[in-house]
Amino acid sequence: MSLKNSVPLIIGRFTYLAGIADILANVLTPVKIRAKEFDRYLPIFVNSAAFATAVFTGVAMIILARNLIRRKRRAWALTVGILILNISSDLFRLHYHPYQVSTALLLLILLIAFRKEFYALSDPSTKLRPLYGFIFTFIVMFAAGLLILLNRHKDAFATTPSLSNLALTVLLGFVGISGPLTFVSERMSDLVSTTLLILGFFVLLVPFAMFFRRVNPTAVMTDEQCDLVKKLIAHDGDQDSLGYFATRRDKSVIFSSNRKAGIAYRVQNGVMLASGDPFGEFSLWPDAIEAFLEEAKVHAWTPAVMGASDRGGEVWVEKAGMTAIDIGDEAIINVSNFTLEGRTMGNVRHMVNRIGRKGYEASTSRWSELDESTKQELRHLAKKWRYGVPERGFSMSMDRFGDDSDGEAFITITRQEGEIKGLLYFVPWSNHSLSLDRMQRERGADSGVNELMIVTSVNYAKEKGYKYISLNFAAFRSLFERADKISAGPITRGTRNFIRFLSNFFQVESLYRFNAKFDPEWQTRYVLYPKSRDLPAVTWAALRAEKFISSFRSHSV
Repeated sequence: MSLKNSVPLIIGRFTYLAGIADILANVLTPVKIRAKEFDRYLPIFVNSAAFATAVFTGVAMIILARNLIRRKRRAWALTVGILILNISSDLFRLHYHPYQVSTALLLLILLIAFRKEFYALSDPSTKLRPLYGFIFTFIVMFAAGLLILLNRHKDAFATTPSLSNLALTVLLGFVGISGPLTFVSERMSDLVSTTLLILGFFVLLVPFAMFFRRVNPTAVMTDEQCDLVKKLIAHDGDQDSLGYFATRRDKSVIFSSNRKAGIAYRVQNGVMLASGDPFGEFSLWPDAIEAFLEEAKVHAWTPAVMGASDRGGEVWVEKAGMTAIDIGDEAIINVSNFTLEGRTMGNVRHMVNRIGRKGYEASTSRWSELDESTKQELRHLAKKWRYGVPERGFSMSMDRFGDDSDGEAFITITRQEGEIKGLLYFVPWSNHSLSLDRMQRERGADSGVNELMIVTSVNYAKEKGYKYISLNFAAFRSLFERADKISAGPITRGTRNFIRFLSNFFQVESLYRFNAKFDPEWQTRYVLYPKSRDLPAVTWAALRAEKFISSFRSHSV
């Protein structure tokens, strides 16, 4: 790595170490003396009055370090300001240390010389958020300080305090200055001063942290963008099965220069997370990826992809140099080859016949073909059957159900004696296939309802000339298959057992077993990330985006 590219990393790490040293100096007594001596040579105010307390300064420097490494322009500007104040204050002192001034001046020159390396923008919507945070935190902490003093016994004060003296004591105490109140003992005075100083610490820390926090913008896709995405998807005969999920309203979208290809994404915890493959004209996918990477660079976001296919993953790897990890497989039914005959389909055939004898019937139709009363009932049931669990998903599910703008969606409904017991909801996959969005049923419905609905959907698709139906996503499918073989080793089986344990909380193995019953074709899905050190952040962002979902696709089996 060249010196030019290393400057943000070097400055950020040095600032981080300085912050840790300052915190240790105020926490660990054996370190305190040496840390204070070390402070003399720091090119940043460690005990500056601008930051209320030394502890706050340490935390502030750690926050600065993180954002200097991320090349944030605001962090650069604040660091430059601190250095200028540092140099100015030392030059006006009678006794200043030449090494400290020299080091600060050198670092300031480097920051100015390499200022173009600190280009990352913050989200414009956050400009006033630190001010709001300061006002709110100040009000809360000021009220807390007053309550602390008011609740003190009258014997704690040398004289009867007035309300104005109480307020002034709180305000001055926030910055470590003694107020007009006098206490009967030095111990009580120290206790109150420390408490107020801690409150003042939070008054400054909260807005400072909000100033640099990695933003989580909730983007709203416009109607125009949504219509364009649908148009591009509809005209792409080889579109990915997850293409329609790019129309989620909580995603942003970035297009190629001619707007004939694009990528849907969300910024989650500083990670610019693309969902599935790019959409639109395949030859323009590299252009869309280039625009995506440029946007990530401008904001210093970490680019990543959730749920890419083999086809899309290859383009991402070639264009962006990313690393791919297999996270599971999507079950896809080849409609023309599907049959209930044969030994492998014995379980499904048995469940469908069994549920049929109990009076269950299923039918499939376009959503737009339903009457309004049925639509309203289905919307109500879809919400009710979540049983208090919020809507989840990101890359492999929709953020809406039964929207009139999705009239091309399909739905399969199961009834028993006229009462709706379950539903499957499909979104279009290109012009010749369907992709499952949700699978829900009444909690008291008999086993076999899901099998009946899937078989009914496949039969309907076969009649209408559809080629494929995409079902649920099965995480770690290949692991379960390898562990089922007699040649599986202890590590493979041990990992399988651990995932099986997690299945008590997340639908992992159960989804794989359920999907496998239909003898599907498997489409591997990947998470892609730039570097190994980015994987934890990308994993966390993906889990946050999917909202810790139980099945990685918001289905209920």
